[in-house]
Amino acid sequence: MANWTISDELDTRLRERLGVEDPAAFAEQVIAERLDEAEDPEERAIVDAQIEQSEAELARGEGVDAREAMIEIADEFGINLDR
Repeated sequence: MANWTISDELDTRLRERLGVEDPAAFAEQVIAERLDEAEDPEERAIVDAQIEQSEAELARGEGVDAREAMIEIADEFGINLDR
């Protein structure tokens, strides 16, 4: 079995903020779940389809400039961006 070390700060954050009693077991569970999701063929197919759709939209010129999108979002929520 491999042994990993986490910082005291992360250990404290896991225990206090998330109420985790055993940070090592928690970390193992999170990593295992993420690996399972990444290996799920259905999930992978969904992600691949979303990426292909986004690439096709960009190729058709339907993409939105990131800067313009951020400005619109900021305006919508009343956030003042120094422009």
